[in-house]
Parts: sequence; structure tokens; C-alpha cells
Amino acid sequence: MKLQKLFKKATAGILAVVMILSALPATSFAATGDVGTISFTPCYDSDGNVIRYNSETIIDGNTFGGTGSIRYRIYVDGETAFCIQPGVSLSTGAALTESSSAAWDALTEDQQKAVGLALLYGYQGNRGNLSGSVDEIWLATQTLVWEFVTGCRNATGTYTQTSTQVYDVICGSNYANSGTVSVYEEIVALLTARNTTPSFMTGGTTALEYENGEYALTLTDSNGVLDDYDFIVSSSSVSVSKSGNTLTIRAGEAFDGTVRITATRNDVPTVSSSAKLLAYGDDTLQDVVTGVENAESVTAYMDVETPTGALALKKTSEDGEVAGITFTITGNSFSQTATTDENGTISIDGLAPGTYTVTEQTSDRYETQDSQTVTIVSGQTATVTFNNTLKRGSLSVIKSSEDGLVEGVTFHLYGTSLSGITVDEYAVTDADGVATFEDVLVGSGYTLEETSTKEYYIVPDDQAVTIEWNVVTNKTVTNELKRGGLSVIKSSEDGLVEGVTFHLY
Repeated sequence: MKLQKLFKKATAGILAVVMILSALPATSFAATGDVGTISFTPCYDSDGNVIRYNSETIIDGNTFGGTGSIRYRIYVDGETAFCIQPGVSLSTGAALTESSSAAWDALTEDQQKAVGLALLYGYQGNRGNLSGSVDEIWLATQTLVWEFVTGCRNATGTYTQTSTQVYDVICGSNYANSGTVSVYEEIVALLTARNTTPSFMTGGTTALEYENGEYALTLTDSNGVLDDYDFIVSSSSVSVSKSGNTLTIRAGEAFDGTVRITATRNDVPTVSSSAKLLAYGDDTLQDVVTGVENAESVTAYMDVETPTGALALKKTSEDGEVAGITFTITGNSFSQTATTDENGTISIDGLAPGTYTVTEQTSDRYETQDSQTVTIVSGQTATVTFNNTLKRGSLSVIKSSEDGLVEGVTFHLYGTSLSGITVDEYAVTDADGVATFEDVLVGSGYTLEETSTKEYYIVPDDQAVTIEWNVVTNKTVTNELKRGGLSVIKSSEDGLVEGVTFHLY
């Protein structure tokens, strides 16, 4: 009995050296030559106890495990290796050929990638961050490799376990192997979380919201993995910042199209870029894999946009002239001058939400238009209308007459207005002798005439009239009676013609 204990201690010392050597990074190892030689060492838990199989099962016709049997680690030319054919025999000194594994080639691409991930997140690429002894870490990793190659665990998605057949051979009521279980669960948790991305990184397009002079959006990650990702943005016009479980996206101003935000998982173990995962095989022996490789990056993305609004301006006018009217639109660091088309419309897209001022450059013939304010809302079109009213004034004609008759006299005002519209209007004097022309289009060069002047009046001269905006123009017209002379030539038989009086009535 004492001899056995001494032998066990000596063996443990030798294995301790082996474990120290095996704890060195395995990523740069590669088998020398095309053929590798197999060796084994027993697995020990953190307390120095040898690790044993919990039970046995049949996989593909091969007996896998064995209740109470010692679990051994596998090496190829001293490099840590992992079995990919559970239950197939392999002995010390056996020779396997590099890159000649039919078992490896028979795996699907997803299974091969999953095995690589088990190695990367497990013993080969991450053992410094895992609990337990190096043998427990190795066995936990080996267990996951077996699950992937046998289909007991899905090779994609969250890598869900589909059967406990392999797991039960390693852990159970006969030999709990609790240290191995703990490491196994750590690796499983890492694999499960690997493809979990922030909940809002769904690949679609999200609109930023406009507020307080900028576009911004704060998103909460319901999956709770935000801290495990780094973010890059395809344009400097957009910035992102993380705080706890929220991501805030900001843009100082609207931009065209979309900007892509890419999230890349930052907690993936990495190894040397020259490291390789190699499969060794033999048609009659158990095939194994060694080494490890870096995995594909886990990325997710979303596109963001700044939804802008639009302005639709409609111009109408009393005289029907609506084309070529100039407007200035200002607001939110925006200023643009635009002219109406033949239909009297202006359309401006891509306006940041906010308040804008629209001002018309009014022609002299129209009344001045007040500027209008309009509110632009994201994703909507705001409409504003302007109607031009022609400028008008009034004319008051004050009639006087030598004989005092001033009521009922008709006046005619005619000519072409500033707007080009013909004016041809009549007004009749009231009892006070006032004839009023109201709302006359502004213009110069109008003619005022009195019509149907009584025959006993001298016809007054026509007058030139200018009508001004919001002004009453006054004109005075006076009727003078017509006058003539009468010469009476007196003759008499007796020649007496002087001093004779005549009466005209």
C-alpha cells in the first residue's frame, strides 16, 4: 500500500510538470512532419484526484466511457489534442497522419466551426480565464467537442444541447466531476452568449429623433450584452456613446441617405494569427484535432437616418400671375431662395424639423405680403399658401358749376393699370357734387373725362390721373356756362339811329 502511494506521488509530480508545460499557449504548436505520435496522461481534478468516467454509452456502435475508468488526456507529439470519435480505440505510440481525418471531413461546416469555437472558448484559447485545473478545463472542452461532433449539441445559433448522452458519460451520480462541470458550464455560457447581439441591432433602418437642435436616439438593449460590443460608424456625421445598457446615437444635422452603425463583439478570445487547427487521422484509429484558430467576428448592424420634412408652397394671385415669383425660406441654419413654377408651386425637401420663415419678394403692383412661419415635422410635408392682391387706391372728383348744378354729372376714368389690367369705370356725382371711384387698380396715365356735358356748358378738358396705393386722389372739375355776343344794327328812314335802347330777355 505504501509503495502504491509513493508511486502515485511520483506520478503526480511528473504529471504536474506535464500540466505546467501544457498550460503554455497552445496556439503556436504544430505537429512536426506529416505523422504525429500519440501519448496520454491521466486527468486530475483541482484536489489532485484522478478523474473517472461516470458511465458508458454506445455511440455509432462504439462503447464510449466506462463507469469508473480513468479519463486520459491525449497528445500528438506532445501537443494537446482532442478526440473527435468517441469510443474508437487509440493507444500510446499510435501514429496519426496530419490533415488525413475522414471523420473531420465528414463533419458539416457548421460542426467544424463549432468544434473550433469550443477549443477557442475552452482550453486552447481561453483557459487562463476559466476555473478549475488544467485537466478539468481540458475535459470540459473535450466534452463540448464530443457533443458537437455527435450532434448532442446544436452547431449554430445559441448552441443548445439536444441530448445529454455525452454529458452523462462524464458527469453524474457515480462520479459527479463537479470541477469539470463548473468549467463546462462556463464555456457553455460563453458559447450561448456568443451570437447574442444587442436587441436593437436588427439590420433595419431606424430614424433618429429631432430635439433641441440635433438628431438623437437612445436605445436600450433588452438582451443585456451591450458592454460586450464595440461600435463603429460609417460616417463622422453620426456619433455613438454607451452608458450602462443604453446606446445613444447623435447627429448634429440632417444627412442624406443612411449611416451604418456596426457592432462587433469585443470579448472573443484571440490567438496568434498564425495558429492553425489541424485534424489527424487514420482509417483504423480514433481521429483527433490539435491547435486552434481565431473565429469569425460576431457583428451586427443597424442603419440610421435623419427623417426630414418637406415644404410645399402654393401661390395664387388676383391677376392669375403665379409663375416666377421669388420666395426666401430661412430657419435652422437654412436659407434658400426659390421661384414658383408655372403652376405657382415650390417644393423643398430635406428640411430639418423646426420653424421656418417664408417671405415673398412682392412686386410693386401687389399689396405687401406678411412673412409666414411654418413648422416642419419629420416625415411630413408642411403646406403654406400666399395670395397676391393687387394694390388699389381711390379717386374723388369734386364737381363745381357756374350755375350751381352739380348733381348727376357722370365721369369716366379709363386707362391701363400697373398690373396691365384695363380700367374703364364710371361714377356719378352725388348731391354735393362728388363722384367717387373706389378700389381702382394703381397706375399712372389714367384719363378722367366728363361725359354728356350739357350743351350750355363749356366741355372741360380731360385730366391725367395717377392712382396710388391706399391713397384717395382728388380732382376738381368746373363747368362754365357757354357765352356769346349779340350785335344789333339799327337803321331808320329818317336816319336817326343813335340812342335807341334794346332789351334781350
